[in-house]
Amino acid sequence: MLPKTTRSTRSKLTGTQTTSITTRSVDASSQTPESDLMQMPLEGLVRYISEQNNDPLVGNLLEVLLHRLPKSSPLDLELDKRWRSIVISGLPEADGEVSFQDRRTHLDNQVSEVLEALKIECRPVELYRMGKLDLSRPRLVKVVLPSRFSWRTALANARFLRTAGFSDVYIRKSMTAEERKREYELRQTARERNRGKPQREWVVYRSQLVHISELPRNRSGNA
Repeated sequence: MLPKTTRSTRSKLTGTQTTSITTRSVDASSQTPESDLMQMPLEGLVRYISEQNNDPLVGNLLEVLLHRLPKSSPLDLELDKRWRSIVISGLPEADGEVSFQDRRTHLDNQVSEVLEALKIECRPVELYRMGKLDLSRPRLVKVVLPSRFSWRTALANARFLRTAGFSDVYIRKSMTAEERKREYELRQTARERNRGKPQREWVVYRSQLVHISELPRNRSGNA
């Protein structure tokens, strides 16, 4: 049987650890809306928890849990991929009639510069232009990042694009056709409300129409 002082010390440590874990959980939920967490695939949720965790033992247990989960369906894998994807608009196409390899190199270099401005220190898993080549305007670029942490960092640091020389470049999260339609409708509503005003008062923030007075003080993003 442990001495009373030992039991007391262990009790205090346990209480401290519990408080620390609770605090991290609160911080994590404040960064990611509950609706996003509810839609996240199970494997993606475990990875997200692992990214928030600072305890090596808990990290190892989460890895074991991840390996013991049933294999994900194609739908779950697609959702997990979407949760790590961003879409970049405004990146110019390569000039003139260039080879596929040169066009690819041009895109790789552009995306690397954008990720540098966003303070992302990892290589994309995938990146490509979406749709057919249109000389009248550049195609969208889809970038799949290796982790949710990198994805969140990219979106949070979007405001740095302006000061890095990318004044006409924008990023957003990857969305379904239905989500894009809703986003478009929200932007149209914001545009109507801002019409005739000396400055923008209504914006779309985290897929919601909000007044700028309701935005967080250090609002991120370039929407």
